[in-house]
Amino acid sequence: MKFAVTVLASILFACSVTVANPVDPSATTSAGASTSTIISTATTSTESEYRIISYEEATNLVDLSQLLESDARLIKGYLQTDRKYQEMKKAYVLTKFEELDQKKMMERLNEEHLEPADKSRQSKDDPVYKEFQNSEQKLKESEKLERLREKRLKLGHDLFDFKLESDFDRKKLAKRLFQNGPSTESLYSYTKFIVSNPSFVENIYKSLTLQLNQQSESEREDSFD
Repeated sequence: MKFAVTVLASILFACSVTVANPVDPSATTSAGASTSTIISTATTSTESEYRIISYEEATNLVDLSQLLESDARLIKGYLQTDRKYQEMKKAYVLTKFEELDQKKMMERLNEEHLEPADKSRQSKDDPVYKEFQNSEQKLKESEKLERLREKRLKLGHDLFDFKLESDFDRKKLAKRLFQNGPSTESLYSYTKFIVSNPSFVENIYKSLTLQLNQQSESEREDSFD
């Protein structure tokens, strides 16, 4: 027990202290009197329960001796899902910018006008030939735009699914890691802390894995005695 706490503290306290950003109450709006009352009540309730948790406080709340091998699997699964989500989010943003650039390209092509043919280069600058080239290029660019749009939509759909899975696992993880915390604490506070401090979960996983391995080795040694 003491060894586990020492290992956890040595790893976690070395990390920089970061905190979650509080909810901006001004972001809540209403469409009507009754709706406003409901939203206002819910927001007030959330704000009254939510508070910022420091890195040191979160470290002290986690008791590795209470965590099991199933918790290690939960943490590992969460880290994998969250990593995929972050990668997919970057890909989505990149594709969205590519799509916007492609739209601008299409706009420029649509704004182009045929210039009068140069008599000395009639064969190359013939209006009919130029119009054909322009139409062919517009077709290619239009097809590229459609591919980017389809890619963005698919990434958006997958991103939504991964976010739901990541949020669900994060709540389960917060309940397990901070099970000995004050009962009045809001689960939202813990999940916000986990989001803002990804290294915290990674270090917990390393410490827990080390502890489980040592326990396993100790049990094997006892079996030979």
